[in-house]
Amino acid sequence: MNPLHRKTKIQSNGARLTGTILAGMILMLGWALPSHAQVPTPTVLYAFQQEPTDVIEPTGTIAQGTDGNLYGTGSNRGANNTGGVFKITPAGVETLLVSFPTTWNACAEGLTLATDGNLYGACIIGGANGAGFIYRVTLAGVLTDIYDFPSYTTGCCPLSAPVLGANGDLYGTTSEYGGSSAPYAVYRISTAGVFKSLYTFADGNSVPSVLSAGSDGNFYGTEQDADGYGNVGGVFRISSSGTFKLLYGFDNSVDVEYPSTGVVRDTNGKLYGTTAFPSGTDGSGALYDVTTGGKVTNIYNFPSSLNFDEAANNMIEASNGNLYGASYNGGSAARGGLYELTSKNVFSSYSFTDFDTDSSATGGNPTAPLFQSTNGLLYGINFAGGPPEAQGTFFSLNIAAAPFISLLTPVYSGEEGAQVQILGQGFSSSSVVKFGGTAATTTTLTGTTYITATVPPGALTGDLTVTTGSTVLSTLSSYSVTPTFKSFTPSSGAVGTEVTITGTGLTQATKVTFDNVSATFTVNSDSSITATVPTGAATGKIKVTTKGGSATSSTSFTVN
Repeated sequence: MNPLHRKTKIQSNGARLTGTILAGMILMLGWALPSHAQVPTPTVLYAFQQEPTDVIEPTGTIAQGTDGNLYGTGSNRGANNTGGVFKITPAGVETLLVSFPTTWNACAEGLTLATDGNLYGACIIGGANGAGFIYRVTLAGVLTDIYDFPSYTTGCCPLSAPVLGANGDLYGTTSEYGGSSAPYAVYRISTAGVFKSLYTFADGNSVPSVLSAGSDGNFYGTEQDADGYGNVGGVFRISSSGTFKLLYGFDNSVDVEYPSTGVVRDTNGKLYGTTAFPSGTDGSGALYDVTTGGKVTNIYNFPSSLNFDEAANNMIEASNGNLYGASYNGGSAARGGLYELTSKNVFSSYSFTDFDTDSSATGGNPTAPLFQSTNGLLYGINFAGGPPEAQGTFFSLNIAAAPFISLLTPVYSGEEGAQVQILGQGFSSSSVVKFGGTAATTTTLTGTTYITATVPPGALTGDLTVTTGSTVLSTLSSYSVTPTFKSFTPSSGAVGTEVTITGTGLTQATKVTFDNVSATFTVNSDSSITATVPTGAATGKIKVTTKGGSATSSTSFTVN
């Protein structure tokens, strides 16, 4: 390891007292303290060059394309000195995909892969009305402005690249830029450019963060202000249709305030974020979690020696179950750094210090969340520095995670017949896709990194796998096959009557109810169940619950 690098490992505040007691017990018993993994040293894969054939000063989110390559945006240079979109292989071979036109400014907000296979980004200003716009870029480098925000007073300034929802639409927030008076809002836009404003923040000071898509189909973010809650920020949830809820308003009762990032939702449903100012400390920032029920915990206060008080980038949950973040500033050399929070709330960090020194210089000031590719590696970008003559770097982080497959959309569920888009590596014409062990009969292969598969009849809730030869790759979360309810017969009857229910995805049925009263039942096939009208049932709807979800009849069964 380069001696200029410094790593720190500090136990979380929430476990500090417990850790002290345990440490004393361990020392008395003569045991050795367990060692904890540190943030690995990043490997620079590419240094952005200051020449017209390249972009510099990379910013914004990284996206994995259907071709397996990684895509991002640079804020400067390119053919027109306005930046552009770059493509980089997982091994570090970089190509300037397309330069932004001279009229496109402030467009390096990162990219998101959508269900049409194209990438989408945002320009915070510019466009037909000067108020910013959303654009599409194909993997071949064709740029298209798909929606122009109306004006600085009625709608303005998209913040960061939008995120993908389960329905295939894109969601984002708007920001204040250059003194605009447009209200802050959450919006939805289709890949065809159909736009809808979902929610407008009533308080002009409630500046929203970028959104994070949850596996529950909702979106999560923070407000820098939240009137009525101490004016020190809050955490919110918004549905795909625009139903808004403030989950928690920081009110000085807990030792954190003023969120500096959005939040990420982990597999257990908790939300994690960072704040700029923990109350009653030296003001160097804090890392917290909050439940969807509104219970907040201060996990860790950044020390003044680290000072990650403006982390700026959302954390991510990696496949090893740990959370990783990138702070634009702070660290031992004020060049920013990386940090890890394990599932046991143990914190460790890495400070960027190599800056314009030699060919191995890492650069600093990361301006994007870390991104995990399906090859298991984490990737990130530094805005500044690197080897001499470079201005920014692209780096990888090896956390010893195995390759996996992921779905393009954030929600891992669907009915039989639904089409699923799978990202991965090493695919071939012999690859077999299985849903809970049931093979898909309809698949389409694109290259070696992208497969679409149709959920087959008889599919089961469980692991979604792609098997190629002796290699089996799985998704990190199980895939839920949601049932459908087509019909029932007869339409009426007395207690004890046998009723035949038809639908799909019924194999793993766990419960049948008539007007909320549980019935005995027999699964005949994936598409048929026979249930007996139970004692105590009244006229009402029939509901079938399976391991993948539930489905309810559209009409009521009449109990005679």
